[in-house]
Order: sequence, then structure tokens, then C-alpha cells
Amino acid sequence: MKKNDRVSAYCEDYTYDGMGIVKVDGFPLFVKGLMVKEQADIIVTLVKKHYGYGAIAKLIRTSPQRVTPKCPIAGKCGGCQLQHMSPAHQAEFKQRQSEMTLKRLSGLDLVVHPILTMDHPWDYRNKAQFPFGWEKGRVISGFYRIHSNTIIDTQVCQIQHPLINQVYQIIKALLSTYDKEVALRHLLVKYAFASDEVMVVLIMRERCDDFEQQAVKALRKVSQVKSILCNINQRKDNVILGDEEILLYGVPMIHDRIHDLTFGISMKSFYQVNPIQTEVLYETALRYANLNGTQEVVDLYCGVGTISLLLARHAKHVCGVEIVPEAIANAKENAHLNGITNVDFLCMDAAAYAKQIEREGKQVDVVVVDPPRKGCAESVLRAIASMHPHTIVYVSCKVATLARDLKRLDQLGYRAIEAQPVDMFPQTYSVECVTLIVKK
Repeated sequence: MKKNDRVSAYCEDYTYDGMGIVKVDGFPLFVKGLMVKEQADIIVTLVKKHYGYGAIAKLIRTSPQRVTPKCPIAGKCGGCQLQHMSPAHQAEFKQRQSEMTLKRLSGLDLVVHPILTMDHPWDYRNKAQFPFGWEKGRVISGFYRIHSNTIIDTQVCQIQHPLINQVYQIIKALLSTYDKEVALRHLLVKYAFASDEVMVVLIMRERCDDFEQQAVKALRKVSQVKSILCNINQRKDNVILGDEEILLYGVPMIHDRIHDLTFGISMKSFYQVNPIQTEVLYETALRYANLNGTQEVVDLYCGVGTISLLLARHAKHVCGVEIVPEAIANAKENAHLNGITNVDFLCMDAAAYAKQIEREGKQVDVVVVDPPRKGCAESVLRAIASMHPHTIVYVSCKVATLARDLKRLDQLGYRAIEAQPVDMFPQTYSVECVTLIVKK
């Protein structure tokens, strides 16, 4: 088999990220947008030693679960991978992938509950980052093409809240009035669902007074816009935010609510992007923690303190640990904002904190951990075990690294009992998962 060959094949399975798998004389091809039980003519686009990639040339037999994507660039953008699947089929795919990945990679026999989905799997995101560029004298913006830095020009993102799209269109229309390039790199927009407040960040290579003034004037017509900032980023890499921050209008922070707690959201705050499913996720974590007001709790990778403060209302004491100074500052502000006093926030490495706990001989009953996609380092897992909690609640945004860490925790004396997948990111292959782990 070689590139540009044309083959006819039947799709029998999916990759972890939703690509269809076909086999031609036993050789697997991964085909974007092809669904199980579909047959298609396929053009081979890349051939490796043990597998290859293909593109659909023509669908011969179509799955009854196939739907027309709402977004015209769904097949090109790197954001949504599953818009061609019905919501029911997306749930089936994610459930199966969660179960297979957790059990196969961990080697453990744990209960994986049915995934918790959304009634309306659109308009759910509360944060967007739009790249901007110039091409042949005109502004282009939207999202990056999958696996590239090429911008696909677009007007609307179907999974963003409508107010985010409105702000984006205002800035794009303003830029189109300029006859020369403006130094805008990205537009960052955050929306607080509960308070109906919007933060807008203009990420610039350099200051541009005229554009900034015109942007503020245009954006202030949207009553929900409470914060407009300029961020200067002159780096040559893919890091979006720079260090310099200038408040152009309003306040430097907006506020949102989870349950009945208020959280401040700054420009650099990490905050879950789907507030509707965040409540579902955190309710599951609270249920697994099974607190009764007597427990000492540690929350590793606590971010701005969202889980810590929810736990604190049901625990004797909570210590949130996070290595990012800005996040810890936000967490302390959020504790003060909600009048919660039985929580401390420490800016330090998780493994170093565990060693401190050992030295002090302090009792820890429950550890909650919510790491980034890469999961926990070996030192952190050993640190968790060294605290000797009776319960660990692991919140994960990548099932594969969760499975790896569950296997290691099992070797360290902690058994995974059950896992609850949550569909935090409809239209994408990503799944959030909460797992209950107990001491053997």
C-alpha cells in the first residue's frame, strides 16, 4: 500500500480519538470522520510501517447514527472531532472507550458507571481563545486547522456561549476596518454563566492605542462586558498569555457560582470550561469523599480552590496545595469571598507537601487529586500513599493517564472501586472521570 491508493473498506472500530478503523488485507488505516458499520471509498494519505491514515473519498454505506455537523468547519478544525455522530452515539463511544481504557491499561476490575451527558450539548463553553492573523491584506481569525498553525477563518463556534461569539464578531468586524495589520495575536473571552459577566482580553504583540480605544468603545455596548484587559506577549512560541497585563476598562476579575459558592475568575485563572457539567463532576467528587465534618482533607492541584471550598463545607479542615502562585492567590481570595475559614492554601509541590505531612505526623483522612492531562508524577503518587488516607478521590481529564496512575496506586496499597465518566466536552472525544479509591 502506498500514498494516494484508493481502497474500499468497512469500518469496524474506533481509535481513542474517534477516527474510524478499517483493515485492508489486515493493514489498519485510521480514517477521520468514518463511523462504525460504514463502508467507504478511501484515499490513502499516509503510510507508516504498521498502520496508515486515509480520507473518505465517498461514503457507500452510511450509519444511521450519522448526523450533519452544525459547524461548517467541523471536519477541519482541531476542536470538535465528533460532530458527525449523534449525541447517543457519542455517549456510547465515550462510555466504551472509558471502560476499555481504564480496565485494559490499569489491569484492574473496577465498576465504570454509565457516562453522565448533557441535555443540550451546545453553547456550553465559558472560555474561548481565538487566534488572529492577516492574509493578503485582510484579517483572518477563528481556530487552528488540526495538527497545524494554519488559521481556519470562521464566524461562530457552536460549542461556545453565544455571548462569546458576539464579542468575537465585534472584534473581528473592528479589525476589518483597518487597512494595515494590527498587532492582535489572540482574543481571550471568558463568560460567567451565573453572574452573566464577560471578560475580554486583547493579547497583543505591542500596544496599539487606537485599536484598544476603539475596541473598548465597541465592547462597552455589550452590557455584560465587565472587564477589558490588554495582555502583551512578544514570545515566539505557542504560549498564549504574556506577563504584562493592563486593565483597559472595568474590573480585573469577574465572578461565577458553583452551587452557592462564589468564585473570582481572573485573566490567568484556571476554571472548568463547562459550568453545567462542573456541578455534576464536583457532586460526584463530594459523594465519593463521603465527608461528615470530622475529616482532614488534602486537595492536590487545587487551582483557584473550587473543589477545596466545596469540600470545606463538609470537612473538619481542608488544605489546598498548588504550585502556581497566581492560583493560590485566587484561592485565598475565594475563601475570603465566601467566608470559609476551615481551609488553608499552600503554594508548594505536592510531593514536598507530603514529606512535610510525614515529618509532622499529621493525620490525613481524604486526598482529592485533580492533575493536568499528563496525570500524576510517580513522586506524587508515592507522596499520596505516604499520607495514609483511607480514601482517595481522583478527578481526571484524561482516562489513559488515570488508568496508569490507578495501576501504580494499586501497587502502593490503594484499590480503585468505581469510576464515573462525565461528558464535560460534548462534540469532542475528551472525557472527564471521577474515581473512588480506598486503602486496601
